[in-house]
Amino acid sequence: MKIPVAALVLLLPLLVAPCLLHVADAVHPPRSKYFSSIFSFGNSYADTGNFVQLAAPIIPVIPFNNSPYGDTFFHRPTGRASNGRIVLDFIAEALGLPLVPPSLDKAQDFSKGANFAVVGATALDLAYFLQNIITSVPPFNSSFSVQLGWFEQLKPSLCSTTKGCKDYMAKSLFVMGEFGGNDYVFLLAANKTVKQTKAYVPAVVDAIAAGVERLIKLGAKHLVVPGNLPTGCIPIMLTLYASPSRSDYDKHGCLKKLNGLALYHNDLLRRKVRELRGKYPDAKIAYADYYEPVVAFLHKPSNFGFNGTTALVACCGAGGRYNYNATAACGLPGATACADPAAAVNWDGIHLTESAYSDIAVGWLHGPFAKPPILRLAHH
Repeated sequence: MKIPVAALVLLLPLLVAPCLLHVADAVHPPRSKYFSSIFSFGNSYADTGNFVQLAAPIIPVIPFNNSPYGDTFFHRPTGRASNGRIVLDFIAEALGLPLVPPSLDKAQDFSKGANFAVVGATALDLAYFLQNIITSVPPFNSSFSVQLGWFEQLKPSLCSTTKGCKDYMAKSLFVMGEFGGNDYVFLLAANKTVKQTKAYVPAVVDAIAAGVERLIKLGAKHLVVPGNLPTGCIPIMLTLYASPSRSDYDKHGCLKKLNGLALYHNDLLRRKVRELRGKYPDAKIAYADYYEPVVAFLHKPSNFGFNGTTALVACCGAGGRYNYNATAACGLPGATACADPAAAVNWDGIHLTESAYSDIAVGWLHGPFAKPPILRLAHH
């Protein structure tokens, strides 16, 4: 089954424990002593406005540039694919740094960081997909390597001397994604089976590892490498790949095969992170988990303040079993938001709510969902 164009435009990454507190409760006073800047790469789970800048001349209506996106915290759409803040925002707040501005907004001050993430971005280059006759990929050249090129172009404006750049890079935090989710979504949209898509995982993970290594060679010392979310628990995938067989679903109602694909990706990525740690002992690299927190939300939703009866249902949508409809997606006419986004895990059928992101951020900052946790990474 091919994913509708409207869905591809929204696509994330795809497509992320019980005792965790919300960041608002757990964050201490500003901690600028940890890092002096943050640089972020990734897709719609990390984008803070780049896609809007990139696509505005091409796409007349960008859903997440409309209300109710951003309504919860910013009270206006900001280009973030959520109702409020995302994980990156909570990390910046916890470190006492400004929210990381989108790199394509040239009016911004990037001295304390820049965000190169773009909705729909892939680990593999656009050319790779076209060479393999995979035409379901949107025509935006915003892959991980392209984003790294943008960083390299910006770097001379951030530091000028060899020592100055070495110190600046050493005091910066680099957050690398997630990447990979979109690669698999576009492969599946090209009528690849899950088994066929699985064959591409090593290439995707190698591309992520190559990007991390490229940054380390540029002087990065503190890096966070997130894995994939449980794709089979995302409303858009549950809608598009619904199965008549109950055996295809796990106890939470998620599609087993799609989650298996994400787990395989995460396993290979963890191995690559371990290899990179051995190859570059002076660099401190954390693996950050999106998968386990989301599963925890589904396993014991009430522990996190979520509504268990709608844990797999999008807050913002236009009806259907999972409240996802590509022809009336969140931000488009016909879609409405739920009364209490804070009680929802999923925001728009693809991305998560601010509440879910805040819990994930706590797990990355303090543990147990990042190894080592980001705050400990700063002292390694």
